[in-house]
Order: sequence, then C-alpha cells, then structure tokens
Amino acid sequence: MNVVEPAAESHFTVADLLSEEASVLGLSLLTQDVSLARAITNYRIQKHGLAFAGFTRYFEPERVQLVGAAEVAYLETLSDDERSAVLLRLCELHPVCLIVTRSCPPPCDLLEKCRRFGIPLLQTSLSAAVFFDAINRYLENLINAQTTLHGVLLDIYSTGVLLIGKSGIGKSEVALDLLQRGHRLVADDVVIVRFRPPGSVVGEANAILKFHMEIRGLGIINIEDIFGITAVREHQQVDLVIELVAWDDYDGGKRLNLDSESMPILGVNIPKATIPVSPGRNLVTIVEVAAHTFRLRRQGKETGQALLNDLARHLKVED
Repeated sequence: MNVVEPAAESHFTVADLLSEEASVLGLSLLTQDVSLARAITNYRIQKHGLAFAGFTRYFEPERVQLVGAAEVAYLETLSDDERSAVLLRLCELHPVCLIVTRSCPPPCDLLEKCRRFGIPLLQTSLSAAVFFDAINRYLENLINAQTTLHGVLLDIYSTGVLLIGKSGIGKSEVALDLLQRGHRLVADDVVIVRFRPPGSVVGEANAILKFHMEIRGLGIINIEDIFGITAVREHQQVDLVIELVAWDDYDGGKRLNLDSESMPILGVNIPKATIPVSPGRNLVTIVEVAAHTFRLRRQGKETGQALLNDLARHLKVED
C-alpha cells in the first residue's frame, strides 16, 4: 500500500482556509493587511466563550478560534474601555486566527487589535454548529494519512465491508449481487481510505469513478442511475475486510473466524475473513452472513462462544 502521510513540517496555514479547495467553508478575510502564513498545527477547533469574559486558562492559541453570535452580542454589552481590555487580553495570547460566524459584524475594536497584533480575522456566513462540522471534515481530509486500496467497499447491514482479491476473482460481480439485495456501494476498484482519529479508517470513491462499476462483459455502469440514490453512499467506515481467493490457493485449515486474521490499514487492525471461490458457491450469502455476524459481535453476541459454553455445561451435567 502506498500510504501518504504529511511531513512533519507540512502544516497548513491560514491561507489554506481561503483557498478554492476550502470554498465549502464560505470564508472571507476581514484583515486584508495581515499575513496569512501562520501555520495551523492543531486541527481541533475551539470556541472559548469564557475567554471574552476574561477566563483564559484553557485557551489554546494554536487552535482556530470561533467567535459566535453570542460572543459578539456579549462584547456589544460592554463599555468601550471594558471591551478594549477584554480584546487586548485575547489578542495578547496570539491565537493563530479568529473566525466570526453567522456573518456577524465584528466590533471595530476587534478589527483594530487583530491588525495591531497581526492576527488574521475571518468571517463565515455559516452558523457555529454548521461551520464546526464543515471545517472538521476539511481539516481531517487535509491532515490525516491516506492510502489507496484495490477492492470494493460496501455498506452491508451498516457494516463497512471491503472486498479484496486478485484481479478477475469476481469482486465486482459479488458486489453487484449484494446491491440487488439492497446493500449500498461506496467505491469500486479504487478505494481511497483515510485515517480518522482516534482509531478508525473511512473509505470513499475516487471523485472521477464515484458510483461507477466495471462488470466484465458489460463495461462501465452507473450504480446510482440503475439502482437509485439509496444504493450508494459517499463514505463508510471500514469495519471488515473479506478476501476472495481461488479455491486452489485456499488454506483448507482456515475457518470463517473473525478473530484469527486482521489486516493493518493506516495502523488500524481491521478484522479479516478469507473466503475461497469455486463454481456454484454462493459467495453473496457468505459475505452477508460474515457482515451480519460481525455486527452481532459488536453488539456482544458471540455465537461460537455461546455454543462452547452450552457444550461445557452439557459435559458437566454428564459428569
């Protein structure tokens, strides 16, 4: 796997928040004469309302700071001297940048002090809650390690199943049958996988190949056009890896045991099952059962262990 990880010195800057790639954030710059080269080294966003009341103990200046409608309204209740003192204490902490939400016009004192201390002041039309979600997604995609895998990613019973195997083994054909049974496609052939803190991986399709599949004999098909919008989804956490192998290459001593194998993806060990392929074998049902079993085990239901416990009780009674 070709894992793409950012170099230690490749932190993004405030200028990146105003790039075309970040247009979803709807940001505009209010302090035109301030440098945007400040590095953002912490991708967690902070909305520290108490900092405007003078309590700055947990204020983290390396994080992007949000100024919501409540903070702006509070500043307007202060006298000129009080507001000036509050904003002076805030700017002396040198936050990497301040972002005012809901297009609230910031107090003139804030503009003046941001220019004085060289702090970028930005504005968005989004509410604080919506902006939190949008910027977190943007920063995660920008910072987090990622890799590209060859396979098919599906949502089966709300479980993210990644089908892998040699080219021509039948991954896309199995996936097509699963879609007919009501499951959902995330990506076919090229799966872009990103690490998501604290310890999961999420897959999505390549932007160009999104919602398309290649079926031998048919060519390229559009799953959304054929099965409808309910048959696809944008992204999905990878919970289970299923490898399809030729029957002759299969180790006959293996069983479908989700504890025995795992596959490391970006440092996260994902449970893995290996399924042999042979003519007439109902792979679709086996894949469904594997996903269903995984989901039940996440709910604490261990079928194999329950059987062993029953056998142990039975043997104890006989003794």
